[in-house]
Amino acid sequence: MLLADKVLLSKPIGRSAMAHMEAITAKLRDDEKKKFLQVTESIGTTPSNAIRMFIAAFNKRGGFPFDPSNPYGFNRETLAAMSDAIADRNLEGPFDTVADMWSSVFEGDDDA
Repeated sequence: MLLADKVLLSKPIGRSAMAHMEAITAKLRDDEKKKFLQVTESIGTTPSNAIRMFIAAFNKRGGFPFDPSNPYGFNRETLAAMSDAIADRNLEGPFDTVADMWSSVFEGDDDA
């Protein structure tokens, strides 16, 4: 079931005038909304303020302020390692001891 939640947005207007706020409606699943409310409260902001910040960043960048295909910002090397792990490629181990594991990690590394 989708729930609607009203959010206030500010429109940029002259400095001396009070900002006119308009409502926007977003449909969310109940679990998404509950989590969003918990997270915003835990970081000391409001849902409306979090959405205003997202929209300001979206508008400033002219699109998403993050790569939607890589929302956590992992670099290429990490993404490749994750892909390898999922595909069961380029993996080493299991190891009998932690020392064996570290030996494998630093094998061929002159700085180790």
